[in-house]
Amino acid sequence: MTEMLELDGLPLDQRQALAYEQWQELSSAGLTPLQREFRPDRIVRALPASMLLHVERGDFGVRFRQRLEGRFVTLAFGEGLGRTIENLYIDDYLYDLMPRYLEAAMTGDPAMTRCKVVQEKAESFEFTRLILPFAGTDGKVSRLLVVFHFDPVALARLSAPLKIRRDAVQDMTRKGFGRNTAPLAHELDNRKFG
Repeated sequence: MTEMLELDGLPLDQRQALAYEQWQELSSAGLTPLQREFRPDRIVRALPASMLLHVERGDFGVRFRQRLEGRFVTLAFGEGLGRTIENLYIDDYLYDLMPRYLEAAMTGDPAMTRCKVVQEKAESFEFTRLILPFAGTDGKVSRLLVVFHFDPVALARLSAPLKIRRDAVQDMTRKGFGRNTAPLAHELDNRKFG
């Protein structure tokens, strides 16, 4: 029987374990693996549950831009290619994910988190998120590979992506459904992370 891999006290599913083992192989002497050494063809089974974030640094602090997303990620969250996560997701979801993304981007250490999204009039949707940093030639983290584990039955039961995107919540607000989150969205747009 194979030993179950864990990170931060949470078990990794098969896709996450595949990506994490590849990340560990590329990590030498405790250094963050270089993004140029990463080969997606070595983790093909993990790609449907994965998202690649580009780490942008500047006067604004640190931002994360979605570059690639697998089909399971799109089913759960909707399509977000090319957008920054702070412009894409609502505050409650950002407050959950940003600290660990920032930590991985600043330290180069991998992280594992358990997440729960509560939907109105529906069961909560739970998943785990493995965050794997990759460095550029300057040694700074320039990419985060995020590999999710979604319960397949819960994912199949979703009639639409989770309501954690600003545009989805604003559409509901315009149509008169749910609470008004527009002021929160405006407040977050003016806030700098990092």
